[in-house]
Amino acid sequence: MRTLVTGAAGFVGSALLQRLASTKAEGDTIIATDLAFAGVSKLPDVKYRPGAIDDPAHRDFLLDQPVDCVFHLATVAGVQQSNFELGKRVNLDATVALLELLSQQEKPARLVYSSSIGVFGRPFPPKIHDDTLPVPPWSYGTHKLICELLITDYARAGRVDGIALRFPGIVARPEGSQTMLSAFVNNVFYAAKEGRPFSLPLGPDDGTWLMSLHRCLDNVIHASKLDQAQLPERRAWTLPALFVTMQDLVHALAETYGPRVLDCIRYEPNAAAQQMFSMVPLEATGAKALGMKGDVSASDLVRNVIAENSRLEPDPA
Repeated sequence: MRTLVTGAAGFVGSALLQRLASTKAEGDTIIATDLAFAGVSKLPDVKYRPGAIDDPAHRDFLLDQPVDCVFHLATVAGVQQSNFELGKRVNLDATVALLELLSQQEKPARLVYSSSIGVFGRPFPPKIHDDTLPVPPWSYGTHKLICELLITDYARAGRVDGIALRFPGIVARPEGSQTMLSAFVNNVFYAAKEGRPFSLPLGPDDGTWLMSLHRCLDNVIHASKLDQAQLPERRAWTLPALFVTMQDLVHALAETYGPRVLDCIRYEPNAAAQQMFSMVPLEATGAKALGMKGDVSASDLVRNVIAENSRLEPDPA
């Protein structure tokens, strides 16, 4: 089994490498690529290949031998969305080129692609479901949607056995991370743990879509193992994210870290944040039918976040 992980130095990618390495069978090969791996604790059973996914020579180098599975997580997101040329080159052009390279293999590779809930535009209908028409409001979502359609088309043609998963907000990233516009949904965990004052830019009744890293990894790995013969023609699915209000999240944090959290976390909603991050209820029937799961409650979300992040473990009583 030869596996390639792009975006392997990122939040999801680095955690995925640890999962894959922990279950690696003898003779398996795991290849990790990202721009750089500075500060990353390298795993002994992983081959690290630093380089840009939008560099044709680097892509050729990565796929100099056929691969069985590709986790394509490399992306330009969040605060980098304003750079149109960079976003198109990495999020769209590099993915198209990767599909072409993979399609040259004799045996189609399983491709698990990280798409985004950013494919959905505003105004939202009362509920998002599998048949909701994606109308991306920015370039990031547009590029992701194009790649979803291409992956479905390559799968239909039998050239690449691809699956696109629309990621919600995955928590909890390292504190202070500036790569995602939704940093507040990560930073609130650290503030609650330390009992520090923190202001949420959404109101108590504003809901958003979240998934713990723990559940995200479960779903990504599950997608890589789905039987091709049992997959429908459609190959792009919204993950079953938890629709959670800020009030429910804060109360779940208080259950774990103590009632002081209720005094530390303030709601200071602003219109811009509400426009971008306040969601509507979500149904993900298709993904659930394929065996994918979300966090079942705000309390479950907090527990699952802590399961993948020792820094957030409650202090001993």
